[in-house]
Amino acid sequence: MRRLVVGSLLVALVVPVGGAYAGASRAEGGGLAWRQCQSGSDDQQGKALDDAGASCTTVRVPLDHLHPDGRTLDIAISRIKADPAKRRGILLSNSGGPGAPGLAYPLDLQPLLGEVASQYDLIGVDARFMGRSAPLDCGPVQLADLYRSSTTRRDFTTGSRYAASFAAACRANNPGLLQHANIRQAARDLDAIRVALGEDKLSYYGVSWGADLGVVYSQLFSAKVDRMVVDSVTDVEGSEYQHLATGLGAEAAFDEWAAWAAWRDDKYHLGRTGMQVRANMTELVYRRQPVKVGKYQIDSAAMPWVLQSALGDESDRDLMARNVRTLLDAAAGKPIKPSKELLGFLGQFFEINPDLSRFAAASLSYTCNDNGWPRRPAQYWRDAQRDHKTQPLFAVTILPCAYWTDHTTEPDLVIGNNTPMLIVQAERDSIPVAWARKLHQKLPNSVLKTVDRRAHGVYDERIPEMVAEVNRYLAG
Repeated sequence: MRRLVVGSLLVALVVPVGGAYAGASRAEGGGLAWRQCQSGSDDQQGKALDDAGASCTTVRVPLDHLHPDGRTLDIAISRIKADPAKRRGILLSNSGGPGAPGLAYPLDLQPLLGEVASQYDLIGVDARFMGRSAPLDCGPVQLADLYRSSTTRRDFTTGSRYAASFAAACRANNPGLLQHANIRQAARDLDAIRVALGEDKLSYYGVSWGADLGVVYSQLFSAKVDRMVVDSVTDVEGSEYQHLATGLGAEAAFDEWAAWAAWRDDKYHLGRTGMQVRANMTELVYRRQPVKVGKYQIDSAAMPWVLQSALGDESDRDLMARNVRTLLDAAAGKPIKPSKELLGFLGQFFEINPDLSRFAAASLSYTCNDNGWPRRPAQYWRDAQRDHKTQPLFAVTILPCAYWTDHTTEPDLVIGNNTPMLIVQAERDSIPVAWARKLHQKLPNSVLKTVDRRAHGVYDERIPEMVAEVNRYLAG
């Protein structure tokens, strides 16, 4: 999965499983009715699950767990069974976002888990309002219209128009739903899945927003946790506005990469010092004319997002350098040969895709549901002007939240419990490692393991020492 990393904002760019799942919620005796996962001939992820021996079903949950007698939702789940002779229990998972479907995520985890996979029923979950779990509809959109920088007043005004239209469409198309798109309701769904599967406890792995989801579950259902791994967690108690209104992490990531590129100026010709590389990029971000790459016009509102598309993991340094070289040459009117990764990102960012439209609907509904967002658009412009002084490349403005009217009514969640938990994090993640350390202090039965690396998500084949650490914990 590719992720956009701007400050602490993570937007997972994925093409979710297409089609509606036709499985039943419950079989006649109250048990779950397991069926094949493929929903149609073009459902490649469903086919991959079936080929791996998985089966799928749905679990019916209250729309509002605090008022369980009202409307309900069907949450889609998948299962790859454990070896009966080795079975420890169930392992639920979440790949982050929010907004990304997770039904097929066990297929990504299986190779990493190795022999540990045989100990668990691997349970994939499309969280509420994502994938096959009652997806929200906010109309067809380009991600480039919703995720924009505000380097100029014109960018801000254009972005505000898109944002207001998107927020209005979300409210009109999803009556009575948006206030229930929040992480606590999603955590309660996980426990409903545990109950439906007949398990006393669950184990869990989640990364990014999925890590936050695990932390929230641990607070609400501490006694129901067997093993829990949270990877690249944020400050769960903080507001989304505090999390997303800073690009300082991305600025630091850029400077680290710029120093690396400067040492290789004979290859990339981006500048002989980190400051020269930054100066060239700053000029690119603030130029008045869009940069044309293929059929895509990258303006000043989109350029910061494009620049950091390969910035989140140090293994992508060469790709980042090649992409930047392409952008500089394109701006100078020179012939270019974009990388397939850059063209793939631009295609997802600038083109209307039904799956990505649903992703944006879920992602922004969860994000903007938080009560910490300012309600006056003018505040966002003032904050953007302030932030550009210290974050000239990557200051973020999530304008749809300025026009959002549906917010959670629950009080702020305070984290502090005795849940056993393994917290894993990269020291140089764009999300501050201090947040993981703060969480560790609040959870006396937790263990924190870090790695000196630029990465977001460390349970990764490129970081074998962390794979081994997680697997030892899950197998213990």
